[in-house]
Amino acid sequence: MVISSIACKSSKHSSIKRAKVGIWQAQPITIDGSNKDWPSPYPEYDDKAQIGYAVSNDKDNLYITVETGDPATQLKIIKEGLTVWIDRKGEKNELTAINFPIPDNTKESSSTHQSSGSGQYQGQSSAQQQKQRMDLEDRVKKAMEGANQYSLQGFKSCNLQFPIMENDTCGIKVRMAIDEDNELVWEAVVPFKTFYFKPELTRPDRGRAVSVCFETIAMKRPAGQGNGGHSNGGSSGGMRPSFGMGGGMGMGMRMGGGGNRGGSRNNNQANDPMESAYKSTKTWKQFGLAFQ
Repeated sequence: MVISSIACKSSKHSSIKRAKVGIWQAQPITIDGSNKDWPSPYPEYDDKAQIGYAVSNDKDNLYITVETGDPATQLKIIKEGLTVWIDRKGEKNELTAINFPIPDNTKESSSTHQSSGSGQYQGQSSAQQQKQRMDLEDRVKKAMEGANQYSLQGFKSCNLQFPIMENDTCGIKVRMAIDEDNELVWEAVVPFKTFYFKPELTRPDRGRAVSVCFETIAMKRPAGQGNGGHSNGGSSGGMRPSFGMGGGMGMGMRMGGGGNRGGSRNNNQANDPMESAYKSTKTWKQFGLAFQ
């Protein structure tokens, strides 16, 4: 019986996933929608999703940030929401999440974006393209006014919808802002006590794998507009999370590159500056918890 018990414990211990140790956060990050507390550029970047992201931790909290300089991706996040999933076992289970912002279902005037097809933007002058980008940036800033709700799902408590300025009793906090460089910055702090196996980390937790996923949902393509060979996009597996009692959880890292860190554009995006808004994306990242 003793031998059997020891073997069982050994097997259970060996099943713990390990990963390359991530970033130890020596000083707590202020969650205010600013990237000034994060590395520049962000250490991770997903070209397809047009987002940069980073994750760090201290013994009490997991810190997550996402950044995008692509106006169409910014508008998609604000209008359709960003879900950040956290899997404490380092896998890809979609159980625990922060949804922020909650999708904005208000309808914009049809005059704000009309398109007769993906070829409409070919041959335009740089001045025309710049004006379109500025108009899109104005739409983003206006939409930010409605980004004031978030929801939590799968945590040990606090699984409700909250106004952004209200502090839930779990200590989870999220913020989002457009900075002086027109970058959208998303940040969250998540206490380990809300989702992890224990309230705070100890040395044996060093290197233990945790996974984070950033999920965006495609905006609906305007009627009559060609899709340039792309569909509106699904969520590449899985279902769109529910809101109110549900939510998604996010982790992020600031984008690489200089100037506009919105990333490279494919031909369809060059034709239509809104193209990236019509695609759903999922970005999974596994990392090892840090400890000092």
